[in-house]
Amino acid sequence: MSANRTGGLPAHALLQDQSLVVQSQPECWPLVRPWLPLNAEKATNTTLPRATLSVAAWRSSPRPDPTGKATLRMGSVEAHVDDEAGIVALTGEANSWGRIDLEALEGILWADPDNHEKASADVYAMLTIGSAFLLGRSGRALIHAGAVVPPGHQGWLVVGDAHSGKTTTCASLAMTGCELLSDDQVVLSYRAGRVSGEGWLRPLHLDEGWSRGVPCGQRRTVHPSELGNATLRRATELGAAVFTSVNPDQPTSVSEMSAPDAFLHIVRQSPWLLADRRAAASVMETLSSVAVLPCYSLQLGLDTFGSPDRLRAVLHPLMS
Repeated sequence: MSANRTGGLPAHALLQDQSLVVQSQPECWPLVRPWLPLNAEKATNTTLPRATLSVAAWRSSPRPDPTGKATLRMGSVEAHVDDEAGIVALTGEANSWGRIDLEALEGILWADPDNHEKASADVYAMLTIGSAFLLGRSGRALIHAGAVVPPGHQGWLVVGDAHSGKTTTCASLAMTGCELLSDDQVVLSYRAGRVSGEGWLRPLHLDEGWSRGVPCGQRRTVHPSELGNATLRRATELGAAVFTSVNPDQPTSVSEMSAPDAFLHIVRQSPWLLADRRAAASVMETLSSVAVLPCYSLQLGLDTFGSPDRLRAVLHPLMS
């Protein structure tokens, strides 16, 4: 089934150069909108060669299911990679499925818009996986990370597992004047010895007690515009990487991290790294380019939770 079935629909550019776009049938738009970055703009140049992900309605049953063990899983979605054919088959838990053609650089994702809650989770994961594979074919790497730009400096990639304080760190730094690219997904590019990051900015999910400095374990959604004087940027050259972790029993501290340790942490945030053998070498090179930057381990304690100025003071030596 070709992605051309949704051809002619408005396309949103996921990158500044419009080399990757997503489009959707109108009835599937509510499923796509939560995933679509806030800074995604309607694609204006339709003559450029580009990779395309399309989302279409699917209510028939049963769906086509691939055989064998999945190559990787993200949330509710499994991905089966056929290296010889250059095809990635996706299956979700809500009767959702998809097919990514890595040679044609196009994918079609099918979902049931009537099953909104479960289908939305499937679509979110399928769009992420599909984007990662298509980006890999251009030598780029999609990574689970945030990015900020301190005033007068190159950007920082902020890397960490779930619940490691990554979003809290990005939000705190944004409130002290850093430009915010993203807190969750960044596209890395490596060209001419330099690595850059382009953020996919979405609303942030912060602990409900963050503004009061008292963790409560409940999350609330915060639009980037709520972060005080925060300014926003889409892309930056990277000059450092900060790896977050949480230790509530110790004061916040920062220390240097070795390149091998940094690389191991980066790979953890790009689970599709080796799934496409043809793209693996270039993606590995891109991730390695981050590990050789100045890298730091940021251990977050309760003393900086909800205290942006105190966190910035801890990180001040990195800005000198």
